[in-house]
Amino acid sequence: MYAQQMFPRQVNGAIVHHRWEVDVDTALQVQSWSGKLRERLRREVDEMAQHFPRWLLTVSVERERVVCKRCGGMLVFDRGLRCVLCETPMARRQLPDAARLAWFGLMPPIGIDGLTRIRDRLIGRPPEQHVVGQRPDIGHYLLVPALAIYPADFPGYPVRVAYLPGFSKIPGIPREGPSHTYHMLSNGFMCLFAAGEWKRDMTCRSVLQQRAYAHVIKFLNYGNGKRNAFAIVT
Repeated sequence: MYAQQMFPRQVNGAIVHHRWEVDVDTALQVQSWSGKLRERLRREVDEMAQHFPRWLLTVSVERERVVCKRCGGMLVFDRGLRCVLCETPMARRQLPDAARLAWFGLMPPIGIDGLTRIRDRLIGRPPEQHVVGQRPDIGHYLLVPALAIYPADFPGYPVRVAYLPGFSKIPGIPREGPSHTYHMLSNGFMCLFAAGEWKRDMTCRSVLQQRAYAHVIKFLNYGNGKRNAFAIVT
């Protein structure tokens, strides 16, 4: 059995957690990968289920998620490829040619009480799909949404991780665009690897834990006025 995923849905006024087993075979077909990558994809799914259990395997074109044509819900690999809300199936031929497998979810919480320049505005008006909350151990925190996308030639090339457009609306965060200063590529993608750094055995989970999460923390520090944030190892 492959790892299960979960999504909350409203049914008759109550929240019901829909669960499904990830359909790895259909995911392979969407990515046009051969069966030789089945065990690698299973490892990817199992690791994400363990370390990022609320992230969902879906489909995107660059950082635009492909959604259900009927209701606009996100597509997931549940007995084929289908809408997580209305369960309408979608065939591979209905997807754009550039569609790729992608994980969508929220990064782990980042405490923001120390970000005195931007904290109050973040709490008062977080960007779309960003979540601000509070708990005793870290105070106010921010959850940043991101997409992690598999290239067609994975694992020869690295997983690509992108911020959603709302991230650049956080006070102090620059407008989107390539930058050596804050390690960004075009279209909201993080620059996470120098030439030769990517290794074929790296997984999406390791990229998110070891590189992307640190990038988010550094960028928030940069937005708070720490202009050398990306020059310091954290």
